[in-house]
Amino acid sequence: MAAARYRDVYIAGPDLVAPVLRGVAPPVEGAPYRISPFFPPTPRDVFSEVVERIRRGALTGRQTAAACWCALVSPNEIEALLDDVYGTPEEDPPRLSALRRFVAALPGDCQFSLVATSF
Repeated sequence: MAAARYRDVYIAGPDLVAPVLRGVAPPVEGAPYRISPFFPPTPRDVFSEVVERIRRGALTGRQTAAACWCALVSPNEIEALLDDVYGTPEEDPPRLSALRRFVAALPGDCQFSLVATSF
């Protein structure tokens, strides 16, 4: 099997993934629709960080398709991940600033899908 050429992390709505992660629906091939900007590149591989956190149970999620991992997360959990992987937001590059603004605008009482996908 050839190595993945693209590895992306983004936020999606939970509607298709929540039943799969809760075990009431079988996995579906493909990735949920994206509602956020993509997580920008960083020296720490954010894709691997998300997949590893799902595998060790730090994020509630699972592999939902051949090359897709999803976790149900709150906006606070997303902010904590951003701070951990990218550092504090003192001088974020524009793409990271846009992602932080997007996350800050999410309703705090909802969960979203954090998606790590490769192709």
